[in-house]
Amino acid sequence: MQDLSLFWTLPRSELFKQINSSEKGLTEIEALKRLTAQRKRLKTARPWYNDLLLLLAQFKSPLVLLLVFAVILSIVLGEYSDSFIILAVLLTTGILGFIQERNAGKAVQKLQELVHSKAMVRREERKFEIFIDEVVQGDVVILNAGDIIPADALILESNDLHVNESALTGESFPSEKFAGICSSQQLSGASNALFKGTSVVNGTATVIAVNTGTGTELGKIASSLEHSVTITAFEKGVIHFGYLLMRLTVIFTGLILVLNVVFHKPFVESLLFSLALTVGLTPELLPAIITITLAAGAKRMASKKVIVRKLSAIQNLGEIDVLCSDKTGTITEGIVKLNQAVDASGKENSKLLLYAYLNACFETGFSNPIDEAIRQTQNIDIASYKKCDEVPYDFIRKRLSIVVSTDGKHIMITKGAVTNIIDVCDKIETAEGVISLNGIKEQLQTKFSELSKEGFRVIALSYKDVTGDPVIDKDDEQKMIFLGFLIFSDPLKQGILESIQELRGKGIALKIITGDNEHVAAYLARQVQLKTDQLLTGSDLHDLTSDALKRRIEQTDVFAEILPAQKERIVRALQQAGHSVGYMGDGINDANALKAADVGISINNAVDVAKEAADLVLLDRNIDVIKDGVEEGRRTFMNTMKYILVTTSANFGNMFSMAIASLIFPFLPLLPGQILLNNFLSDLPAISIASDNVDEELVVRPRKWSMSYIWKFMIVFGLQSSFFDFATFGLLYFVFHAQVTEFRTAWFMESLLTEILILLIIRTQRPFFKSKPSRYLLLASLFTFVVCISIPYLPFARLFELYPLPVTLFGCIIAIVLLYVIVAEISKKLIIKKI
Repeated sequence: MQDLSLFWTLPRSELFKQINSSEKGLTEIEALKRLTAQRKRLKTARPWYNDLLLLLAQFKSPLVLLLVFAVILSIVLGEYSDSFIILAVLLTTGILGFIQERNAGKAVQKLQELVHSKAMVRREERKFEIFIDEVVQGDVVILNAGDIIPADALILESNDLHVNESALTGESFPSEKFAGICSSQQLSGASNALFKGTSVVNGTATVIAVNTGTGTELGKIASSLEHSVTITAFEKGVIHFGYLLMRLTVIFTGLILVLNVVFHKPFVESLLFSLALTVGLTPELLPAIITITLAAGAKRMASKKVIVRKLSAIQNLGEIDVLCSDKTGTITEGIVKLNQAVDASGKENSKLLLYAYLNACFETGFSNPIDEAIRQTQNIDIASYKKCDEVPYDFIRKRLSIVVSTDGKHIMITKGAVTNIIDVCDKIETAEGVISLNGIKEQLQTKFSELSKEGFRVIALSYKDVTGDPVIDKDDEQKMIFLGFLIFSDPLKQGILESIQELRGKGIALKIITGDNEHVAAYLARQVQLKTDQLLTGSDLHDLTSDALKRRIEQTDVFAEILPAQKERIVRALQQAGHSVGYMGDGINDANALKAADVGISINNAVDVAKEAADLVLLDRNIDVIKDGVEEGRRTFMNTMKYILVTTSANFGNMFSMAIASLIFPFLPLLPGQILLNNFLSDLPAISIASDNVDEELVVRPRKWSMSYIWKFMIVFGLQSSFFDFATFGLLYFVFHAQVTEFRTAWFMESLLTEILILLIIRTQRPFFKSKPSRYLLLASLFTFVVCISIPYLPFARLFELYPLPVTLFGCIIAIVLLYVIVAEISKKLIIKKI
C-alpha cells in the first residue's frame, strides 16, 4: 500500500488516482472486495487463539503458577502421590472458569453489537447506512452534526463544519474545517481533513475515506488507548481487597511452611500443603465471578431494553443517587406537536407556516423533534421552491438558516430561540406591513414569557430578501424581519409522576437539565412535583463560583437555559457534593456530561457521539427503564458481594483452622489434593451466584463498597467458623480417636458442607429459609451437597484418600453442621442489626 499519511497535502486528482476512487465513490461490488481485504488485514487473532489466551489467563495467578512449579518439582523428585491429582484439579478448575467467562464474553459482545454506530455512504449515486467499521478506503461519506467520523478522510464539500478533535489533539475547542488545499505537514494544521474517532460538532460535510482501521491516526495509537480503561470505585475496592488478602495469605502460609519444616515434617509434603492452602485461601475466582456476574446482569438488563456498552458501569448504576436528564422524551412524551404559527399580534399566519415548512424541509442537519413536528403539520406544496444554501444549527447561535429561490427571488429564512432571533432582527412584519422593531421588542418578550409560563415551547422565525447573493454564512444573520412565533406542545408522559416517585423510593433524586427557558422548565417541574423555588438558569451558573454552586446544587431540582459546557459543570458539582450521578442525554452537547457522569446513559436513536460517550444505551426512552436498570445494577452489585463475603468468612476461617491444625497434630489435617478438591467443589455454587435472586429490600437504596463492613463480616464469621472447626478437631481426635484417613474425610466433609450452607445463609439478610435462591444456585448447592455426602463411596474417592465414615461419626459431623447453621443465622442477625 502507498503511504498516505499526509494525504491532505496531495492534489485531489492525485489522491483519487492513488486510492482508485472518485467523487462518486465506489460501486457496491468494489466496496465489498475492499471490505473483505480490510477485514483480513485487521484480523490479528483467530477466535481459537483468543480462546487459548483466555484459557491460559485462568492460570495466571502467581500462586497457582507457584503450585504448578512445586508439583512438577515433586514429580522430578519422585513424589507422585498427590502430584497428578493436584494438576488434574487445577486443570478442571481452570476449564470451568474458562467456559463461564467465554460464554459471558460472547453474550455481552452480541448485546453490544445492537448499538453499533453507523455511517452514511454514497455508492452508485445511492445512499446507504452501514456500520462504521464497514467503511472502506474510497467510500464517499456524508456527515452531519453529531456523527462520529469513521475514517481519516479528505473533505470534498463542507458547510459551516466544526469538529471536536480532542481525542487526537487534546484541544477541547472545536476546529473549523473546509474543503480546499492544505500544505501543512502537521495533523493539527490539516484544515481540509477529518480523522477517525473525532466527531462533528456542527455543520455538514461530504468526505472521501482515505485511511481506515489501523492505518488511521487513531489506529496508530489504538494499542495504548485500549489499555486506558477507567476503573470504577467498586473495582478499585475489589482489587485492593484482593491484593490485601493475597499478601496476608502468602505471609501466613509461608510462616506455616517454615514451622512445619521446623517440626521435622516432610518438606515436599509441607510445601505442597502450604501452596494448596494458599490457593484455597486466595479468592482466585473473584475476577471470573465479577465478569460472569456483570455479564449475567447485562443480559437481564437487555431483556429490560438496556444495552450495556461498558460492563464496569453496571455496579456504578447501582450506586447512583442522582439522575440528571432533559425533560423531552423523559418527562414528556417526546412527540412534539406544532399547535400554532402566529404573528406578533397572536393571529394565525399562513406565510409564517410556509416559511417554517420550507426551513424544516430543506435543513439537512441532525434529526430533531421540532423540524419533524413542522414537517408533519400539513402537506404544503413547495415544488416551486429550490434550496440554494444553508447555515446549520449550532448551540451557540441557536439558529438555523436556509436560502430558497422562487420566481427569481432568493429568500433567507432563519428560525431559532426567540431571544436569539430577536437579536438579529431590526424590522417586524405586521398586518399593516413591515415596520421598525424598535419599541416592540419588549412586547415580543412579554408574549414569549406568557406562552412559556403555560408550558408551551416557543421558537421564532425571521426572513430577509437576499436576491442576487444566495450564498450565506452565519454573519448574514442580521438586519432580518421578524415574522412570528411557532408554538409547540409536548404533553407529560402518562404515569410519569408515579415513575418519579418510584425513583425517589429507590433513593434516586431526579434533576432536570434543559436548554428551554425557565418558565417552560418550571411549569413542567411543578406538574411532576419537583422544587422550582431554587431553579438555576445558565446565567445564574455563570455568576456562581464552584463552591457556591456546590452549596446550591443540593436544593436545586431544575436547571434551565443551560449551555452545553454547563452540563458537565453541574455533573461535577454534584459529584463534589458526594453524589453518584447518572446522566441521560442524546445530543451533541451531552457528550462531555455523559463522560463526566458516574454512569452515562443514552438512547438508541441518539447522535453517534452521545452513544459512544455513554456507558448504557436505552432501547426505550422511558424513566421506568432506568429504574429497572438501577435495580439490576444493585442486584449485580449484591451478587458480587456475596462471593466476597463467603470468601472472607467461612472459607478463610476453614483454611485458617487447617493451617493451625497442621502445627498441632502429628499429621496434615488435609492432603494438598483434598484441599484443592474442596476448593473446586465449593466454587461450583459460587459461580452460579451470578444468577441468584436478590431480596427486594436490598435494592431499595444505593449500595456502595464498604471495606469496614467486609472486615467485620470476616472477623465475626471467620472466628465463628474456626470455633466449629476446632470443635470438630477435638471431637475427632480426642473423643472418636479417629484414624488419619477418617480424620481427613470427616474434616473434608464438615468443611465443604459449612461452605455450601454459609453461602445460602449469607446471600440474604432474611432467615435463609425465607429467601428463595435462584434455580441454578439451588441446583449447584444441592449437587455439591450430594457429592460431599456420597464422595467417600464414589470410584475416584481412593485417589483423594477419602473413605466411608462410621455411622456415629457421620451423624456427629451432620449435627455439628446443623448447629453451625443455627449459630450463623443468629450471628448474621446480630451483625446486620449492629452495622
